[in-house]
Amino acid sequence: MDKLFCSVFAFLSLAACSGKDAIVGNEYVLTKSPYAAEEITLGFAKDENRYFGQVLNYYFGNYTLGARTIKLSAPASTKMAGPVEIMNAENEYLRDITGSLEMKTEDNKLILKNKAGKEFVFEKKPAAPKQAE
Repeated sequence: MDKLFCSVFAFLSLAACSGKDAIVGNEYVLTKSPYAAEEITLGFAKDENRYFGQVLNYYFGNYTLGARTIKLSAPASTKMAGPVEIMNAENEYLRDITGSLEMKTEDNKLILKNKAGKEFVFEKKPAAPKQAE
C-alpha cells in the first residue's frame, strides 16, 4: 500500500509541474512563426491567471488551465498602427490562439495546438539579469 501511495504521489507531483508551475512567471518567443511578424511573445503573470505578449501591439487576457489544455480568453490589445502585413499577421495570430488549446511543456519549450491543428512552438526567454542596487 505504501508503494502504491508513493507512486501515485510522485506521478501527481510531476504532473502538477507540467501545468501551471511550468509556465507561471515565464515569457516565451514563438519559433518558426508562420506569421509575417518578426517576433511574437507570450507570457504568463506570476501572481494571477493573466497572459500577455506582443506582436506589433501589446496584448493581454485571462487563462484557465486544464490537465493538458489551456484556455485563453479573447485578448485586449493596444491599437498602434503599423505595416498592413504585420497588422494582418497579428490579427490572425490572436484569432488562432484564442480559445482552448492543447498544451505541452518540454524543457524550455511551450507547445500549443489549436482545434484547427495549428501548432505553436514557443521557446522560453532567458531571465533578465538582476541589476545591482
